[in-house]
Amino acid sequence: MLPFYSAIKTILRLKRKCPKCGKEQLVIPSKKNSTVPCKFCKASIPPPKEV
Repeated sequence: MLPFYSAIKTILRLKRKCPKCGKEQLVIPSKKNSTVPCKFCKASIPPPKEV
């Protein structure tokens, strides 16, 4: 069960919500610390803040 948990945890870290339109999308792992454009409205989505 541990590998499954790790996979879900990784996917959730790559999930971002657009501040403009509110839609969620996954970003590719190589862009996880970069600002990316929303694929729906083209607004900039900043990387998540480190806790």
